[in-house]
Amino acid sequence: MARYYGYSPKGTVNSAVDSFESRTQIPGPGGMLLGTVYVDISDEEWAVAIAYGRAHHPGIRGPEPVYEVRYTYRPEGEGAIKRLDTRKGTPSTVTVGPLPSVDEFVVMTLDYEKKQIGGTGL
Repeated sequence: MARYYGYSPKGTVNSAVDSFESRTQIPGPGGMLLGTVYVDISDEEWAVAIAYGRAHHPGIRGPEPVYEVRYTYRPEGEGAIKRLDTRKGTPSTVTVGPLPSVDEFVVMTLDYEKKQIGGTGL
């Protein structure tokens, strides 16, 4: 169900994304919310967005997701990931140091998001 733009994932990333989408459910208004992962990679910025929707994965047609969490990283930047949760509206920063690959970025953001929805930090 994940969507990839500007990037072809390898086995480890596919496994991490599939696991996240199939096993991660969080309580939300009106029932359980499922997350759909979107990965958008360009030379200037890497991004992972997770759209949480009711009882099914959000899509082009159908109800809008309840909320979205977006992680962005600039490979030429200062080694920080910006995290924006649309429920809060204020971005936060996760200091990580330089990331050597897109694969590591995607897996790290999914692990961090699991910790966030589980109530623990990085």
